[in-house]
Amino acid sequence: MSLIRDTKRDILLRLRDEPTHGYTLAKELEISSGYVYKHLEELQDAGMIEVENQETDGRQRTTYRLTENGKLLLKALGE
Repeated sequence: MSLIRDTKRDILLRLRDEPTHGYTLAKELEISSGYVYKHLEELQDAGMIEVENQETDGRQRTTYRLTENGKLLLKALGE
């Protein structure tokens, strides 16, 4: 039995490398943006990721990054 589903694990693994945007995650993981944002919300609620909002060229951009708890979870999973 896995502690988390593969999609959430894949998101955490990708965020371990560097913070990124939800749309980028969806594209790289080849899943719908609606699906990735659902997982991002659940991971944020669980304290595994945090959100940083930035304004660039008048546009609001949301970046997701791994928290210390997220790093510990990946370590516990052997990743």
